[in-house]
Amino acid sequence: MRLIPSTPLSCLGTAVAAVVIGGFVLVGCDVVDLDLDMNLSSGDGSESPDEEASASPDPGEEEAEEQEDSSYGLPESCEAAGAAQIVGDLAPGTVLTEESGEIDGVDDAEQLSCTYSDGNTDPGTASFTLLFTSGADPSADPDVIQVPGSEAEMNWEVDVDVDVDTYHTEESDDLDGDLEYVGTVDGSSRHLYLQLPGDFHVTAIVFNDDVERGDLERVVLQAAGQIRN
Repeated sequence: MRLIPSTPLSCLGTAVAAVVIGGFVLVGCDVVDLDLDMNLSSGDGSESPDEEASASPDPGEEEAEEQEDSSYGLPESCEAAGAAQIVGDLAPGTVLTEESGEIDGVDDAEQLSCTYSDGNTDPGTASFTLLFTSGADPSADPDVIQVPGSEAEMNWEVDVDVDVDTYHTEESDDLDGDLEYVGTVDGSSRHLYLQLPGDFHVTAIVFNDDVERGDLERVVLQAAGQIRN
């Protein structure tokens, strides 16, 4: 078994991503847009009109940013998020494992994880997780998604084939969100990420169970609407 580092991977058609054995944690792919300022100084020490304007941001823009940051809030608990009602019959069992708090290694980030199963913690057990993440992108960091019951000695990363699809729907546009689907080719793992304003994400994660993408969309969209301020 070949160990690989957790680095961003290319998404061309069927991609190759890192997962955690026993937990099957997938790493998605992000594109970083670098905005480089190539303006050259004239050398006379004077500031250009653009520089003076940038020093005094528009109060309206600041207010808009504050409103965007406050559009969604991390729920206090799975019950407060209405997770049981939202997941419904898609849950493979009635046992709830709830975890919340800060994310190790990610500054100013926290999450709430609601995992439903039959209570079995053996590898290969079916589970459905509804994950709320603030201040971090769970599709880009395998440490953000931690599956309860996975064995520590099994947390090795291996190469697997996954399908990746980033897209929009009318419902996601109404929430100002972007959808990203990442699923293993063999169907053992499915992730649907809903990226929302203010660096907030709602994720539906299915392991070892047959759940349609449309059902995952319904879950993340309904969950986002539930916690929208």
